[in-house]
Amino acid sequence: MKPSVILICLLFLSGCSSIQQTTNNHAPVLLVQYPFPSIPLSISQPDVLLATDILILEDGSVGDVKLQRGSGIKEWDSIAVATIRTWEFTPMRVNNNPVTCWVHQKMRVRIAEPIFYSLSAVLFPSYEIADSFYTYLAEGRKFEDVVNSVSQFPALGKYMDLGEVDIHQYSEFIRNSLINLSEGGFTKPIKYDDHYIIFKRVQ
Repeated sequence: MKPSVILICLLFLSGCSSIQQTTNNHAPVLLVQYPFPSIPLSISQPDVLLATDILILEDGSVGDVKLQRGSGIKEWDSIAVATIRTWEFTPMRVNNNPVTCWVHQKMRVRIAEPIFYSLSAVLFPSYEIADSFYTYLAEGRKFEDVVNSVSQFPALGKYMDLGEVDIHQYSEFIRNSLINLSEGGFTKPIKYDDHYIIFKRVQ
């Protein structure tokens, strides 16, 4: 089985020096992290330390990536930069308004065995709705009941059958919620951009 390349974020700093700093600022959070290419055999160290400047647009997509420190192998670094461009973040918010922003990201790239889970999920428009359904699940209601509710009333949420996925494709904070999930189990509501998501590991 081909190993996965996982990411460990070491430092995430806002580069929005031109924006007035207020207590209503919310720094971007990595939501979707597509894996890096395999680390070349010519790299002798067990991991690779990268330093990048990432332009995160108002919709959370990546507009540009500048590599400040790479592996030293030009071809691999180019693919790594192209991979980062596919990632998705929550946008930087100032006074609850999304803004474009440069951030400085240091990350350590390591090799790990892939972890495949069969997953389904429900995406909710607010924490209050997600927490209400989580309470139902915690009281013993079936996940299928939640799916039926959101199917009948789309304003409550959106059901997603994700199939079998390597959980390393998710950002670290989502991966940490999934890693110890037993078959049939479900997560607490997880913030997902402007929404909240509950995952279920399908048996």
